[in-house]
Amino acid sequence: MSGQNNRNRKFQDFINANKIVDDAVGIDELGALQEKTKVFLYDFGVLGGGAGAKTLTDSDGNAATLPDNALVSKITIDVVTPLASSGSATVALGVVTDGASNFKGATAFDNGAYVAATQVPFLPAVGKKLTGARSVIATIATAALTAGKFFLYVSYYEGN
Repeated sequence: MSGQNNRNRKFQDFINANKIVDDAVGIDELGALQEKTKVFLYDFGVLGGGAGAKTLTDSDGNAATLPDNALVSKITIDVVTPLASSGSATVALGVVTDGASNFKGATAFDNGAYVAATQVPFLPAVGKKLTGARSVIATIATAALTAGKFFLYVSYYEGN
């Protein structure tokens, strides 16, 4: 039995969590030809639901942007709380300056893309190379939202 314990201790010394963390590969270490993904958050409780553009944050609530020259390849919406409205609200997804609806054009709040427990991947409505570091926005129109929370996963390649 003591031989088994010695082998376990040696294995634990070999696999050290600190070493794994030190060698972690993040988005900054990936090469230009590898697809990268950034996560953005819309949370009614933080951003509100009034008509207009809402700048999405990172998953911790901090400001976040897509990099200059990003070539957006795919978007996935992960709904945590379904969007709700007392009217017929629409939501468009895009980036500041390069197109407020170039990810997803104005779509009814109760569309399948915004329903809870839905993970909807789609291609951008309008393919575009970003002309600078850009914030991601959700533009609410027609009526206000009264609830909702979703994560938006934006996959992209680094352009030149």
